[in-house]
Amino acid sequence: MGESGYTERWLETGSGPGAVVRARVTQANQAVQAAYRTWLDHATECPTCRDGAARECTVVKPLWDAYQAAQRAAL
Repeated sequence: MGESGYTERWLETGSGPGAVVRARVTQANQAVQAAYRTWLDHATECPTCRDGAARECTVVKPLWDAYQAAQRAAL
């Protein structure tokens, strides 16, 4: 994270090239990012999820639910 809690993020503009913009990182953003990273780490390391059978994995659903809850709390 850069000065005063700011970072650079890629912004998809919808048409044409995107842009790198300065964005403020809040506690809520950090919670969302941490939950997403936990889900992503599991999904890429778990043999069941990695093989495309995530619906059969008992761990991934609660991790995804935690990520979605963090997103809702950040609103």
